[in-house]
Amino acid sequence: MKTSDVLISGLGSFLPDRVPIGWAVERGLIDRTAAEEYGITSVTVAGDVPAPEMAVRACRQALERAGQEPASLGLLLYVSVWYQGPHGWCPQYYVQRHTGAGRATAAEVRQGCMGMFSALELAASHLMASADHEAALVTSGDNFTSDLLERWRFSPHFVMGDAGSAVVLSRRRGFARLKSVNAVTLPEYEAMHRGPEPLFPPGAGLPNKLDFGESKDRWLSGPDRDPAGPLKLVATQDEIVGRTLDEAGITMDDVSRVAYANGSHERVAGRAMIPLGLPMSLSTWEQGRTVGHIGASDQIVALEQLLLSGELRRGDHFLMLGVGPGLNIACAVIEITENPHWSSARPAIAS
Repeated sequence: MKTSDVLISGLGSFLPDRVPIGWAVERGLIDRTAAEEYGITSVTVAGDVPAPEMAVRACRQALERAGQEPASLGLLLYVSVWYQGPHGWCPQYYVQRHTGAGRATAAEVRQGCMGMFSALELAASHLMASADHEAALVTSGDNFTSDLLERWRFSPHFVMGDAGSAVVLSRRRGFARLKSVNAVTLPEYEAMHRGPEPLFPPGAGLPNKLDFGESKDRWLSGPDRDPAGPLKLVATQDEIVGRTLDEAGITMDDVSRVAYANGSHERVAGRAMIPLGLPMSLSTWEQGRTVGHIGASDQIVALEQLLLSGELRRGDHFLMLGVGPGLNIACAVIEITENPHWSSARPAIAS
């Protein structure tokens, strides 16, 4: 979807303390060989800080940086990956209560690790639908500390970290422009992350641990496997990246940095940078390897960190690429139109 005058006015994050991967190796939580191959140095671990609380802290920072009054928000979307709290409870309303955004329409987007892309697309559509829609808040929070998941080895190439992130979108002001965002689903891959358990009773009531590696291996050797194999994934990603760049009015040569899901060096290179024809130096892997795969927050936190350090600045284009169970593939292009006041980059000097 090509967007029109949808600006990013605020970004925020909450990153808990980092735990070195060596700590997990010493305790047998992850194989030493795998840890060395991945290249991940640490992951963020929140302990008992609830996921929605991390989202609230990120939202407050984003709203403050944007100078945005919470009461003027028209939409609040909460992106979740893992369990958020008590059964039957909705985290988006907790965020509303604790940020003062009670007048916004609020909803939860549960779409796995690429949920932020869909939330951005929905929020952009909301803003473009009416001139009365001033601003929207998109946020995510996940704490993977759980007996139902082994964060250090639940899926090949990924180690889970905890985080909260937030984006304020505006029609009136901003330091960056969301130029295009797209997502595509390959439902024939739906069973890849489902495993053998029945659809009823729901898995939330069972003691089984989530193991994406095991469910993927079972899918690859079972009748649901797509005979096209990874070729369809590669072709679909190529198509959606090309369409997103065309809608943004740029080419790959104009892309300054690329953010993919925070996985191993091999995964980021093989699934993102090599297919894009770009060197790993343009990826955000060096930052991602210090926090782990922080759910739907990977790309947004990477954007914020690049702006904070001054590595992204006015005139640069940031490409976000994501993937999630379903199977979903998503892409977005963001143009930095000015250096935000909270960035370490020097303000642009008018000629």
